[in-house]
Amino acid sequence: MAGIPYTSSSIPTGSKSLNGGLNSTSGAFGVQDNESSDLQNIDFDKFGSILKRNGYASLNTASITGSTKVEGLHWYEYNNSGVYGSFAVCASNGSLYKQDDLDGVWDNITGPAITTGNHCDFENFLNEVYITNGADIPLKWAGSGTASVMAVPSGLTAAKYVKQFSNYLFLGNVTVSGITYPSRIYWSAIKDTSSWDAANFIEIAKDDGQEITGMKVLADRLVIYKRRAIYNVFFTGDADIPFILPGGGKSNSSVGCIAPFSIQEVENGHVFLAPDGIYYYDGMNSYKLSHRITKTLDSFNQTNLNNAVSCVHKAKNRYMLSFTSSGMTEADRVVVWDYFNNAFSVYVGIAPCSLATFFVSSFEERPYFGDFDGFVYRMDTGTDDYPLNTANAVSSYFYTNWKAFDDLCDQKGVPHVYLYYQTSNSVLTFAYSYDFETTDQYTQTLTLATATDTYGTGIYGTAVYAGSGGGSTRRDLTGRGRTVRFKFANATLGETFRMDGFGTYAHLETNV
Repeated sequence: MAGIPYTSSSIPTGSKSLNGGLNSTSGAFGVQDNESSDLQNIDFDKFGSILKRNGYASLNTASITGSTKVEGLHWYEYNNSGVYGSFAVCASNGSLYKQDDLDGVWDNITGPAITTGNHCDFENFLNEVYITNGADIPLKWAGSGTASVMAVPSGLTAAKYVKQFSNYLFLGNVTVSGITYPSRIYWSAIKDTSSWDAANFIEIAKDDGQEITGMKVLADRLVIYKRRAIYNVFFTGDADIPFILPGGGKSNSSVGCIAPFSIQEVENGHVFLAPDGIYYYDGMNSYKLSHRITKTLDSFNQTNLNNAVSCVHKAKNRYMLSFTSSGMTEADRVVVWDYFNNAFSVYVGIAPCSLATFFVSSFEERPYFGDFDGFVYRMDTGTDDYPLNTANAVSSYFYTNWKAFDDLCDQKGVPHVYLYYQTSNSVLTFAYSYDFETTDQYTQTLTLATATDTYGTGIYGTAVYAGSGGGSTRRDLTGRGRTVRFKFANATLGETFRMDGFGTYAHLETNV
């Protein structure tokens, strides 16, 4: 008589690619084998491994201005008679500061006072840095002395955004003679920011109920963002009519930008935050990137989305964008899009109200952020975080997807898992659960240290080193269920981990 067998052979499976990123949106069985159902403080490499993110270090040992937020952060580069120089520039508590050679000391360069509570926009052009904040008359600084008021069109008292395009300087979303023109852009004389004609302006879809929410150059166009639309301004080369918006300039994009400082150039396009997620703009069309993390984005404080700030770390293919947790008022999360792997991660333990990329010695690219307490930090360095210059461990974890091993009927025993990792002086927490249990049902600890000496700590002439930087181990498991999920975690000061893959045996035991 035919029937259902109660036992069968074990099925070996392997996972060598773990760099698909977070998928918090799909159902349990829609999360792919290379994706994570939940993660925190995880990075991905190009070859499939997952890593605990690096820490950050405080650039200053005390608050810049008495525990007030950093309202703008910028890398200012200039050329002085053939000699290139650079400064870090920041705004905080109504003042401007600069830092020479990242020496840790913020020097006050305030000229005219600036209104607190407004994020600053910056632009380098003609050896000067230009600064706008939407509340005060635009300022400029030339690398010495204090900042001063820049020349502006007649009657202009404020501008939210400043950008250089085709050797002209642009001001956008302006106030003139006490009247706000949220759709207007002005441009200076060519290569001359001291000369402005009050008639040289364009209204971008005037009085359409939307304001300009950002400006950024993309190849041959100046892209003007509004809340629900995107426009392109082109240079004509004509001295009398230098800029036009063909057909009104409106692109095919069905969305606009709600966070001015979310806009970054990535891979020959712009990435930005729209009301319903993170998008990529190619110069004419926008494409949604964040489908897989919609649930995560929806869990953040929606009223604070317009305050999101961002930067790009090209050396590691990362676009980083700040968010605020539900119930909080200040940013305490960073969503990271790894655009090489098309993978998302979430950083916690970071509180950025400004983000910027610095180019140290003109070529070494580093991400920095300013917090709500007057501190600026270098990101992606060391193993630990240093909020307010105090060491904190990075709490990192990665959950795999729920694995059914192509069988949704039978309960399974998973007697063994084989883990492959990079050796380090760290202890990994390894956990697993069955059948959608939200807590970790079973937990083990795994020492990642090599059985021999570790480079940098061994004694010369006597130390014996491992033949490679990797290791593997077998873990024996208990319990059974129709699905299983694994977790890798570490939250210890001075420790990190890298998982390269794992293999399992799933034994189909019974359908009851």
